[in-house]
Amino acid sequence: MRFGIHMPQKGGFARNVKRAVEIGCISLQLFVGNPTAWTPPRFDDEELEKRRLLLAEHGVYPLVVHASYLINLAAVKDEFYQKSCQLLWETARRANLLGSPYVVLHVGSHGGRGFKEGLSFFVDTLQRELENWPEGVELLLENTAGGGTSLGGSFIALGSILHKLKGAPVGVCFDSAHAWAAGYDLSSKEGVDKTAAELLEHVGIDNVKAIHANDSSTPRGSHRDRHAHLGEGYIGEEGLKAFLSYSWIDEIPVILETPEMGTKWDAINLERLRSFADNSATNI
Repeated sequence: MRFGIHMPQKGGFARNVKRAVEIGCISLQLFVGNPTAWTPPRFDDEELEKRRLLLAEHGVYPLVVHASYLINLAAVKDEFYQKSCQLLWETARRANLLGSPYVVLHVGSHGGRGFKEGLSFFVDTLQRELENWPEGVELLLENTAGGGTSLGGSFIALGSILHKLKGAPVGVCFDSAHAWAAGYDLSSKEGVDKTAAELLEHVGIDNVKAIHANDSSTPRGSHRDRHAHLGEGYIGEEGLKAFLSYSWIDEIPVILETPEMGTKWDAINLERLRSFADNSATNI
């Protein structure tokens, strides 16, 4: 496993990379722009190349790029939909220039279309968008907290998308807090084993290319996306140890998205992550 944090944008890219490396990060996740804005900042290709070289210099790999929260490839309103497609493409292009092999995307919402129609619309959109996708970049669909008009809250739904896009550069990013909120039990070895069995059946472990390791501040099945510091939420230390002991693919990036990001809490949660992973085999 390659542990890292979601890197903040404030403070400057080089300074934040150095800080992350100092607390032990060997992978990172970031936004290439404001996650709640349609227009990313204007970096020229030369600046992106400088950033790629800086990451390589510090041995940070892989860099995971998280797409904007605004993107919804199943949006009902055409203007929103067109902006989503354009922003996803621009995000993938920048990921390629930064040397990132992964772009993480929330599956989105059907917006009242109905689940079946919304999922079909989402798949049709991806099939078209991936025709001009940058080489070497894989799109990772992140499981969500589910509920409401969400399309990505179940392993069955994610597996259905992967099956329809077979052969395309598409995989999955597994978020522990989202899975918990969607109703999957990760609080014990028994719960993790059952959840992993469902994941294996519908998605396939080899398709899980990145992990967001988060505890949850809401009860299981709440459908509320509220992250907690590791070991302090409803999933808890026992569950996280069991989760980290599972046979994920080698060198998988495990990214923290815990609250109150900053030097102090990032370091604390990163140390807990290492401790839980180191002790998972002997303490479960």
